[in-house]
This record gives sequence, C-alpha cells and structure tokens, in this order.
Amino acid sequence: MYEPTNESQPTTTNTTTTTNTTTNTSQTTPALAGVCLVCGGECAVGDTMCARCDGLMRGWLREYPAWLDSLHEFLDSTAHYGGRQPGRVNLPAAPTPIRLPVLDHMQAIEDAAIALWRRLYAPPAMPWATYGVHPPLVDMLRVCAGSPRLRRMPDIADFYHEWESMVRKTLDIIDVPPSKHGIGRCPNPLCGVELSAPIDAVEVTCPVCGGTYRVVDVRLGFLKECIASGKAFTAGECAELLCECGFQCGVNTIYSWRSRGRIQPAGKNGKGQPLYRLADVHRQLSRRDSI
Repeated sequence: MYEPTNESQPTTTNTTTTTNTTTNTSQTTPALAGVCLVCGGECAVGDTMCARCDGLMRGWLREYPAWLDSLHEFLDSTAHYGGRQPGRVNLPAAPTPIRLPVLDHMQAIEDAAIALWRRLYAPPAMPWATYGVHPPLVDMLRVCAGSPRLRRMPDIADFYHEWESMVRKTLDIIDVPPSKHGIGRCPNPLCGVELSAPIDAVEVTCPVCGGTYRVVDVRLGFLKECIASGKAFTAGECAELLCECGFQCGVNTIYSWRSRGRIQPAGKNGKGQPLYRLADVHRQLSRRDSI
C-alpha cells in the first residue's frame, strides 16, 4: 500500500544520477586553477602561490636566521637601536634584565616554524608519536625556504599571512625607527591636523586628507602661526625653526641680541631656560643691521 509506484522510480533514479554526475565534476575540476591564493594574481597551473608571493615568503624564511641574532640582542632590556655598545659592561653579579615581549615573540617564531615544517613534511597520522621531535629552528627555516612543496600548499594563504604579520612585528623590534618631530599643521584648510615627519624629510603626506606637501611649506606655515600668536621658544628651538624655513639664524646670534638689549626673554620653561618670542627674533632677523 505504501510502496512507491513504478512511475516515480525513474524520476528518482535520474535525479540521483544527475546529482552524482555534478558532484564528480565539481570534485575533479579545480575551482581556482592558476590563481594565487594569497594575492589573487596569476600563477602556474598546479601552484597555489604566484612567483612574487613565493619569492617574498622564501625571502622572509631565509632572512630570519640573521633577524634572530638581532632579536637575541634585544632580549637585553638595556639594549637600544644600533646594537650593543662596546663600552657597556654587564656586571656578572647582576643578571641582565630581559624583555619578556621579545622572548614571547621569539617563541611565536619557533612555533610558526614548527607548524610550517610539519605541514610541509607530512607528519604521521598520530602526531603525538613524534611530538617535540623536530630540527633546530635555523635548520627548519632553511629547509622550509627551499622546499618545492611550499608553492603548492592548498592552505598557503594562512601560513603566508601569519609569517607576514610575524615579519612586521620582528622588524618593528629590530629596525631603527625614524626619528620624527612635529612640523606644523596640514595646509589643507579643511583639515589642519598636526603633522610629523622624519628628520631631513623633504615631503610629508597627511594621514587624514591624504595630501602631500613640502616640509618647508608646512614649517613656514607653522612659523607664521607662531609669529601671529606670540608663542615663545628657547633660543635653540627658535634657531632650528627659522633655519628650516630658510633663514640664517644661530643660537649664538640670539644670545648676542639679548646681551645687546635688542630682545628680551618672555619667561622661562620648566627647566629654567629663557624663552624668546619668535616674533621678536624674526623681527630682529629681518632688520638689515641685525648683525
């Protein structure tokens, strides 16, 4: 009574056959053949990473042994950019304090290298059988950098982005940061955000409006603003700002004007240094008989 009729059987069979055919087709046809899984660019058929991304990742792995040496230096909490100074002496009685964030980062590098090495060299079905058995860190980095399987890993994007983040954090620790200083406000009247630039920089890009300006123009605008507002600075700061804007002015010149009574301090800063109004220094500098 509840058995299916003969008319419904062919329909079911055809539907099943069609579904199996579709499934088999989707399993045998790669979805992203010839496409880099990292950047989406073109790569060789059978690879999952293009030549550019492959070169970048292998380059990171090859550079890490040298970077590890630098990280070892920065474990010392008294270390600074530029490495150890030959004149510094660590007394044997007192252990050198260690930067714990650097130590944690070095452990993260080793964990990432172990994960990549095991992924490339197919561990057994029971990973606990060989848990903790792996080559030294430098050897793992060298072997992974030379592995031909690296560019054909189906999950290479995850490993690539992990190492990309690792490299960025490593270089933030060991690279000398650019020495930046405030140069003034963005010239864009609709922006006006405070800008800073590395010393000796020629141009600066505003992080808010995206405009690119000459540093000398930004400093000149800051100079005009300080003159109009009556701001006061130390002799060294006045001389530095004026020189950056194209004026020839030295600290000794400002001291000479003070001793001859041409300018007077407008107060003192927290360190007791005399402050001079930039407008007074600029006015004196503009006089033809100022020397």
